[in-house]
Formats: sequence, structure tokens, C-alpha cells
Amino acid sequence: MQAIKDFLTSQMGNDSPDWQQQGSGLLTWSVFSIYRATLWTAGTLELHENQPGNTAFALQFEYLRNVSADYIIDASQREMLRIASAADTAIAQWTDQLRTIIPDAGRGDLLWILFLPEQQEVRFYNDEQLLGSMVSSGFPRAFADIWFHQQCHSPRLRNQLLGEA
Repeated sequence: MQAIKDFLTSQMGNDSPDWQQQGSGLLTWSVFSIYRATLWTAGTLELHENQPGNTAFALQFEYLRNVSADYIIDASQREMLRIASAADTAIAQWTDQLRTIIPDAGRGDLLWILFLPEQQEVRFYNDEQLLGSMVSSGFPRAFADIWFHQQCHSPRLRNQLLGEA
């Protein structure tokens, strides 16, 4: 666990928060487990009007089966279109950018998403290697909605991430 804290701290610089694991859970589809997600925060993740209010938080994904980048991106786009308050044109632009960043995920792969809402930035990592980042007004909120919105696709996983299950 210290290695994870060290990784997150190294990505934040000198003003890094004290990272801790808040919750973890499985995303399942039918009888298949897709990934284990773990929420890392500085203190407890605070939701304000269903939106994370922390200055930084991270989601760690351990993939339990092979999932194509196209599937990950298409599912993300569907969820943002369904629940995000962003314009469809913005979501289309974000989706195009995601296609240049998100890799195929294989069984055992460890992918990270680091959310920096104050900077309007989201960073993507494969293990500890930076894949890319997106800086765009509204994107951190819309992307976080996939896991934290009240009407997200997997309320059970949401509750597990928030430590409420």
C-alpha cells in the first residue's frame, strides 16, 4: 500500500495530500467480473450535489478480464451522455481525445485515473506510466459522474467506492 501512496504523492508534487484507500468494489456484468476499482482520497471523498468536492482523488482499476479500448471508451461515452450535464458536442470531443489515450486492458492490468478538479485535469496511467491527460472545463466532473453520480450504471460499486456498502 505504501508503494501506491508513494506513486500518487509523486504525481502531485510538493503539496500532495496524504492518500488513503476509501473503498473498493467489483464491476460485474451478468456473471462476469470486469474490474476491481479502488478509490484513493485525501480524507473522505466529499460529494457536493453528487459531485466530488476534493482537490484530488484517484481511481485504480485492476482488470479481471480482457477489455478493448473501444469498449471502455464507448461505455464511458454512453454514461456521460446519459447522466452528465455537459453538452453532447463536448462529450464527443472528449471521446475523441480518450481514443488517443485509453489502451486495451488485459487481465491483470492496473490502470489509474487521477482527478484534479481544480485544474480541470484528468490524468491516465497504465501501471505508473503516464498515458496522457485531458484538461478541459467540465471534463473531470462529467467523467467522475460515471462512478459517483446518483444515477450511475452501478450504484452498488458507487456505494462500495464511497465506503457505504
